[in-house]
Amino acid sequence: MSLFKKLELEWKILLMAAVVFIAFAWPIQRYFVSNLSETLTQSIDPQLEQLLRKNLNNATDQERQEVIASIKRNRQWQALLPIIIAEQKQAIFVFTCVLSFFLLLIAIWTLKRLTQPLKNLSFAVDKIGKGTPTVIDTSSGGALGRLENTVLALSNELDQLRERARVQGMEAAWQDIARVMAHEIKNPLTPIRLSLDRLEERTINDQDVSSTDLTTFVQRINSQVDSLERLVNQFRSFSREPEVHLKEINLSEALSQVAQDMSQSIKTEIRCTENIIADPYLLNQILLNIWKNALEAGANAITVWCKKEEKKITLSIKDNGPGIEEEKLERVWLPYFTLKEQGSGLGLAVVKKLTETMQGSVALQSQTTGDDHGLCVMLTFNCTTLGDENR
Repeated sequence: MSLFKKLELEWKILLMAAVVFIAFAWPIQRYFVSNLSETLTQSIDPQLEQLLRKNLNNATDQERQEVIASIKRNRQWQALLPIIIAEQKQAIFVFTCVLSFFLLLIAIWTLKRLTQPLKNLSFAVDKIGKGTPTVIDTSSGGALGRLENTVLALSNELDQLRERARVQGMEAAWQDIARVMAHEIKNPLTPIRLSLDRLEERTINDQDVSSTDLTTFVQRINSQVDSLERLVNQFRSFSREPEVHLKEINLSEALSQVAQDMSQSIKTEIRCTENIIADPYLLNQILLNIWKNALEAGANAITVWCKKEEKKITLSIKDNGPGIEEEKLERVWLPYFTLKEQGSGLGLAVVKKLTETMQGSVALQSQTTGDDHGLCVMLTFNCTTLGDENR
């Protein structure tokens, strides 16, 4: 029953038609064969030869020869009768098989023509659901034609809704970006303005500015300018499409370099010696963002390990920070979404963008309780060697 449910519509119809045909064709065939056998059997008179033999003694020579010939023909007919019946049975069976075969071909062709519009409509609906552009044929008539026109109207309406949602989403995203950027830029501008105001106030009042105070003001301004520059660079890394130069990289060397640069702030344990295909510069940016994100979250240790599956390498980087709640885990990919007071909200967004740019993927796992708490970033890269790739 489960196999029958999985069959295509035309095969279900053909199977049911075959069952009905066999159910009726077999009794009808037996009925005709039975009638034919009965008719042919009734054509033989069992008393004919006995009647002919009674007149044989009183007949003339010519009549005797005619009677003997009639008896021979009657015996020949009796002998041929089973053969004729068997041949007729075989002929009816062959005719039934040939007729069934041609009827089956005609039925398959007809059902294919009848169900093809439904299949096309099913494929079109599937593509519409996935957001893929598709063409819907509305040439059918009757109820099927009305269904095709309805699906076409729904597809057009869905395209309009998707476009409206896309525009609204872009507007909302840029509004959020503008709001966060304005807030982030305003933060360093405040101490810059205060420092400049102090300098201006002393200059207007003809007060001397000591070298110590001047150095303090300049350092304060430089510090805030650096913050602005860092914010702009992060935004630029996220917004622009980077150039990609793929090559074979040893993960142990790349990880050791980042771990050494961050060794004063965070301890790193590396258990990975695999090679991947990636851009060295972009990979370094990804790793630095992950290490800085862990450091800002309060982690002081990171463990790194690899897992190889066919032509893919999954690099798992786990810190011992507080982790992220499950309901907030997917939102960390959104630009400018941050759970840290001093965070820009671009670190993990940049990680995702750069990883996907190198034809990789990224996922997160988080644990907020127990001894194993922390955030695990899982990066998947191709590990096909350049030689294999060129072949």
